[in-house]
Amino acid sequence: MLLPNHGANPQLLANSLKISLDENSIDFSVNVNPYPARRRMKDMWFSLYEDILQYPDPSAEPFVQFVSEKEGLNADQILAGNGAAELIFLIAQAYRGTNVLIAAPAFSEYEDACKVNDCNVDFYVTRKEKGWQPDLQELNEKLHGKKLCFLCNPNNPTGTALDLNNLEAIVALCECHHVTLVVDEAFVHFLEKPVSAVHLMKKYSNLILLRSLTKMFHLPGLRLGYAMSSKEQIGKLEKFQPPWSVNGPAQKLGILCLEQEEFADEIAMKTAVERERIFPILDKLGFETSPSTVNFYLLRESGEEKIQLALIKYLMIKGMIVRHTFNFRGLDGHYIRLAIRTPEENDRLLAALEGWKAR
Repeated sequence: MLLPNHGANPQLLANSLKISLDENSIDFSVNVNPYPARRRMKDMWFSLYEDILQYPDPSAEPFVQFVSEKEGLNADQILAGNGAAELIFLIAQAYRGTNVLIAAPAFSEYEDACKVNDCNVDFYVTRKEKGWQPDLQELNEKLHGKKLCFLCNPNNPTGTALDLNNLEAIVALCECHHVTLVVDEAFVHFLEKPVSAVHLMKKYSNLILLRSLTKMFHLPGLRLGYAMSSKEQIGKLEKFQPPWSVNGPAQKLGILCLEQEEFADEIAMKTAVERERIFPILDKLGFETSPSTVNFYLLRESGEEKIQLALIKYLMIKGMIVRHTFNFRGLDGHYIRLAIRTPEENDRLLAALEGWKAR
């Protein structure tokens, strides 16, 4: 059975499972903010028509300048991209043919990008028994002979995050091995108390940070992300980027989004409230969840390490689209990933899971 490699493809998943999709289905497979900031974006949208009629700034200079001031970096330390996915592929191109380590389970694009660029890919797999947190001694052994390492923090798909001390310890460990560490912070805005490696760039030269506007600001169709690193690393990545990679409307809407700090804080708080509400209910129903700190989590029946295909099909029939984990290394289909959505939508999911248990 060939299942789609990503969430947010409900019809593809339904076709693969030979299930008829209800038109009122809720997509729990896509881990974007369910409360998009629609009004301000709609207000700006019609003014962007002129931007469609002309070529955009080739290096997204206004957007880059805004990020540099916001993060306290020089503009030549930032590269805007057509979503974080483009930046991941640029990094893999820059390190073509080298030995790469991926901290797993992780976003599948890291492996895809590296393999298409003839990299030798190895994996360090975190474990449930250790709270999905990396063990520094084990990681140290895996880093020998590597040139590049990918780390997703907060992690997709577990939702777990490193504290500042452990994050810096990993950065320092990679520097000792002369390994460039890519820290993917696509979900950092969903943390109530965001922990970012951005300030560590003043102390360490081996960091590339990735950010995405897709998740918090619900813009998967716009495609905008950015990398932050040293001037030398950014220069290396720029060589592989096509001209006009970021369109004009995306550049302007990106600035609008990043201006909305209070909006992001509010969504992080709403997400935390829902997480704290539904996790105890799931536990009482007999389900085990990953100790997530963001807007999605892993789920399986307590104490049962088995393929979750039957549960996926049941929830799909009940109108709940979920993310399978067959292509997450270390999970191998033994969990499903679910987004935290609105209270009403989460209640529908809880009712469906209660029905599963009552069969």
